[in-house]
Amino acid sequence: MAGKEKVDLQIRGVPVKLQRRIREKAARKGVSMSKYVIEILDDNIDRSDTLGAWLKEIAKNPPKTDLRPGEPTAMIRGMRDAIDKA
Repeated sequence: MAGKEKVDLQIRGVPVKLQRRIREKAARKGVSMSKYVIEILDDNIDRSDTLGAWLKEIAKNPPKTDLRPGEPTAMIRGMRDAIDKA
């Protein structure tokens, strides 16, 4: 996050189940809920807003055609494991 200027932001009406999930993930990462939510916002704020924009972004990276059977599954499993550990 650039700069040292900060503001307080209050989010009302957060569902209890979502708040619990945020608390649990923040605890696993060893950070406060506020820091965890700020990280999520910072990581995602520039993502495409529409499916069309997302598809254009994906089209920039041509698919790999030299993969062996089972390799894509292993890659996806590895990405999911990394996300779960984060």
